[in-house]
Amino acid sequence: MVRLRLVLAFWGLAALAAGLAHAQAGDADTGKGETTAGKSATGADAAPDADTTVAAGVPMVDIAKQDATGARYGLGLRSRWTSVPSWMLGLFLKNSKPLSSYTVGLEGFRRHGDFDFVLGVAWQSLSPSDGNWLGAGKNPAVDTDYVQFRGLGAVSIDAAFILRKDLSQYVTFHYGGGFGLGIMTGKMLRTSDGSPGCASSPGDVTKCYPNLTPPCNSGPCSESQLKASEGGIDTPAQGSRFTSGDIPPVYPIINLLTGFDFRIPSVDGLEVKVEGGYFFPYFFLGGGLSYRI
Repeated sequence: MVRLRLVLAFWGLAALAAGLAHAQAGDADTGKGETTAGKSATGADAAPDADTTVAAGVPMVDIAKQDATGARYGLGLRSRWTSVPSWMLGLFLKNSKPLSSYTVGLEGFRRHGDFDFVLGVAWQSLSPSDGNWLGAGKNPAVDTDYVQFRGLGAVSIDAAFILRKDLSQYVTFHYGGGFGLGIMTGKMLRTSDGSPGCASSPGDVTKCYPNLTPPCNSGPCSESQLKASEGGIDTPAQGSRFTSGDIPPVYPIINLLTGFDFRIPSVDGLEVKVEGGYFFPYFFLGGGLSYRI
């Protein structure tokens, strides 16, 4: 009987010990799970966003991923040096004056992914210096004109379609083209040259100049002399300055361009642009500043 009681007591203690051990093991697993979860949560909070880097203290989102989310809009200013070189004028003229001038404008754009649609409005000065002009294949003795431009320019309205290729997080290469219309301003004044020197030196205004009354003692004739000659019939034998009607009021624009955009790390959306190309009737090189909303 005593032996039976000892056996029952032993099994009772064993069962109690096993239950206690099982309970402690459960508590340990629970604590471990909570610790792991806490570490996971802390790690998730501490891990940097894979799509975001920091430059100059400002989060920078990958522009390709940012632009891919939807259309973005922006405004920009542009300024360009323009040129109509002598070799281009020489395709149509034997004597002329090359153009080196400027243009300034405002543009708005819609960006979606790697494509920009751009609308621009600009003013361009198109006034070369005064000088003698002669068409190709013409007789210099009787067909040379002394030409003056007064406020000649154009207001242009154009649309361009631009493709973009990211070279880095801060630099993008762009290229494209477009079309538009130019509305002319100002005027062109012409006076027929007829002095003896025109036959041999049509491009030299000191030798080839108009025959006026009263006459010019040497070329080029002064502004007051040219002004006094207006109102008559213009011929090589008797020059009379007049406003030419050969300037079209509106002309078509063909636009081809390429360049680079440089994003400013400290100001999200701000870009500096450098580009060049052809914007009929001139070549250009310039830049601009734009802000993407």
